[in-house]
Amino acid sequence: MTRSEKIKCNNIEYRKGFIEVMTNVHEGFVNIEAWNIHPAYDLSKVDEFGVDFLDDNVTGNVEIEMNVLEVESLIAALNEAVSVMKAENA
Repeated sequence: MTRSEKIKCNNIEYRKGFIEVMTNVHEGFVNIEAWNIHPAYDLSKVDEFGVDFLDDNVTGNVEIEMNVLEVESLIAALNEAVSVMKAENA
């Protein structure tokens, strides 16, 4: 069964978009897909990913398949980055 989670990233105007995490696109792997959205497109009013974007609004798209060990390494790296940011901003 495929499961999908989408995260809207709308903090830096020229680096906004969505990250989509899906399981079992290829059995046993996690698919991570990043969608870059044109800076002129207003994502602030978009609550969910399923909105029909015009082709002109998507400026880039990349996806990668990761096995469980790679996903765990990514999670560890993200947790470390969050810890560093929290310590620097404490």
